[in-house]
Amino acid sequence: MAGKIEVFSRRNASNVLPVMWTIGELGLPYTRHDVGGSFGGTGAADYLAMNPNGRIPTIRDGDFVLWESNAVVRYLCRRYDKGNILLPETEEGYALADQWMDWHKTTLYPPCIDLVWAIVRTEPAVRDRKKIAALLASTEDTLAVLEERLGESGHVAADRLTMADIPLGALVHRYLNLEVERRPFPRIDTWHRRLTERPAFAEHVMFPFGRNPGEWYRLERETP
Repeated sequence: MAGKIEVFSRRNASNVLPVMWTIGELGLPYTRHDVGGSFGGTGAADYLAMNPNGRIPTIRDGDFVLWESNAVVRYLCRRYDKGNILLPETEEGYALADQWMDWHKTTLYPPCIDLVWAIVRTEPAVRDRKKIAALLASTEDTLAVLEERLGESGHVAADRLTMADIPLGALVHRYLNLEVERRPFPRIDTWHRRLTERPAFAEHVMFPFGRNPGEWYRLERETP
């Protein structure tokens, strides 16, 4: 059984949402330390000793330290998910989930998170509308691949929730809550509605993150 896992990250960082959602789904005890963003701390010597990149999130599980959010999700599932709540049951299933987690990070995340920054993290008066339109188009062209994939089973890598749904679900939730005119993705909408019914998703992903920099930083510090 896990001891109390320590998570070092501000709560609203895009990359910590999958980690916290996984911890919630697996029912693991944890303590989260506010690091990064308006809290600072990523350049402190003790933090850099854990994560030399000076980025978030980082976890510490006893004496074991790990960073890179998708690596953390995989680690938590392989170490603690004895009931296959999120862990695929076969090596082929694990490889498929791993594939989609890599796709999330290499293909969907770059345009989508840039879109979030261009809207939510930029004051309305100085937003670049052409840049936003280009990032939205790139994000939605990529989401079309996920839309097609969800037609096969209703989930990303199996006929049930697995670790593959975790990073994608957290990122898509942010996309769906941006103030933009979105292309219709009915399969993604159905999948997302099912995710919102999960208590761990509601607790660790669904809190508001704001519409502009002022709201972002205010909400960042409203730690539950």
